[in-house]
Amino acid sequence: MDQFNDELKALFANYRAAMPDPDASANFMPELWRNIQTRQTLMLRVRKLTQVFVGAAAAVCLLFAMIEVVPGGSRPEVHASYVDALAAAHPADNLAALGIVPRETADQRTK
Repeated sequence: MDQFNDELKALFANYRAAMPDPDASANFMPELWRNIQTRQTLMLRVRKLTQVFVGAAAAVCLLFAMIEVVPGGSRPEVHASYVDALAAAHPADNLAALGIVPRETADQRTK
């Protein structure tokens, strides 16, 4: 048992020699607080950058949603059905034989 205690004491002595205690100088606390504030400042910058990025992404998503929802104005092909698009792309006599005829719009009814 004494041999074990002697080996343990030698191990602790080697550890103390390899890792000396830091000297608490007059600048110890200011240096400690400067290190803490540097880390906090970095985290604050990362947090603000993240908030800006999330806000910009939300604004872009809202913009895309509004572009998608706002009607196209005077472009009837945007609101046309599949049959109307086929009728516009092909002559009416070819499609009429198949039973496909374009719908009348409000402009065509008033003529």
